[in-house]
Amino acid sequence: MRMSPRALATVIGLGAVGMWSLLGLLASKAGNVPPFLLNALAFGVSGVLATSWLTARGELGQLRQSVAVWTLGVGGLFGFHFFYF
Repeated sequence: MRMSPRALATVIGLGAVGMWSLLGLLASKAGNVPPFLLNALAFGVSGVLATSWLTARGELGQLRQSVAVWTLGVGGLFGFHFFYF
């Protein structure tokens, strides 16, 4: 059974809210691991998995964005975690 695009977007959004709400709890349970090392490991693993997934599906071209878009995206993620931790 295929989900409608709207239902899929809702499920993805709920997943994002769930992960965001668990960030503080899971980070506090990480023990003595420095927060930025934990971020680097998490983003590194997810980046490799996402790139592998796109490569396997032949959709690697979706990563082609302008430098401004990449700067805003990476800078925004780094800034959020910098100020959060």
